[in-house]
Amino acid sequence: MKLSFSSTSEWSEARSLATSLARYGERDVLRAFIDHGTSDDSAEVANLNYWAYWLGLDRCPRADDSFMAAASSQCWDAGGLLRALATRLSPGLACIELNVHTVWAMLAAHPRLTAADPRLSADLANRVGVLLDDGGTSSRARRELEQLHYGLRMA
Repeated sequence: MKLSFSSTSEWSEARSLATSLARYGERDVLRAFIDHGTSDDSAEVANLNYWAYWLGLDRCPRADDSFMAAASSQCWDAGGLLRALATRLSPGLACIELNVHTVWAMLAAHPRLTAADPRLSADLANRVGVLLDDGGTSSRARRELEQLHYGLRMA
């Protein structure tokens, strides 16, 4: 399935549709979104900005979705976002693969975050280990979990 987006609002709508369908057991659309909707740096930035906004961590007022794709629009604390995302690394969640990918992207963008918070690092390592043992994710999510596991051990 190929997804394309001509605007941030289309990206946001596709993300919302993919996560909604995943909650009803249709995970292929979510996997396609991860493959195509987070395939470059601006899409990764949009995903992190979306999460920060959706979780109430974005301190800036927003009139529309256009801010999501702009790296310069970041008005959120990276450590706070990572702590909030860590709580979403639990087996059985419908959107676990997007959650894993987002934590993976977050730590790729901010690799020193776990060194700054040893408790968060330990919590993440535990959650990643549980997900690796569970085996209920796609091969892509498993690769990202293995990379997280290795990175957390090195930190």
